Amino acid sequence: MSVVANIYDSDPISLIAKIKENLSIWTLGSWSHFQIINAEPLPGGTPMIAEMVTLSGRLTIAANGTIPVTAIPFLQPRANELLHLRWEPLDDVEGILWEQATQGRFNARAVHARVNRFTRLHDPNLALTTFWVLGLDRNMALEVRNPNPVALPIARFHFFGFRYMLTPLKAEPSVTTYLPAEGF
Repeated sequence: MSVVANIYDSDPISLIAKIKENLSIWTLGSWSHFQIINAEPLPGGTPMIAEMVTLSGRLTIAANGTIPVTAIPFLQPRANELLHLRWEPLDDVEGILWEQATQGRFNARAVHARVNRFTRLHDPNLALTTFWVLGLDRNMALEVRNPNPVALPIARFHFFGFRYMLTPLKAEPSVTTYLPAEGF
């Protein structure tokens, strides 16, 4: 079994478990159990950049405006597929993560944390931006805020990480890694 100190390790992103190891994933309000049958990296090249102004069907994001919660097509996994990702904006905008589209991620009672282009200054490997997306029709979505007093024509977000193919298990395994794949 691999040694993982913490699923939010501050080191560069790495696999959270190896092929043939088990994952117990929080989704749809309970724990579901899986075995990893394949894993591969998703490097952060051009295909992993979401331009949210275009995705939302707009021409700009208004001064001090918002692009409402919008799903990102390339981050919509297939059945029994898990995406393990980190992210950051490439432009001067803020991102607010939703998993499912109605469940906030990175939130507490009185705050819904945002990721901005300065996040990397405090968290060089973007470990605090780590999130997971599990399976068909359990999409993540992104809300975008423009903190500037001028409209912006572009709001790009860069994603990178790993893709896991899973097979469901009938019962909770005795050795497993627990992941919160959705807000709790």
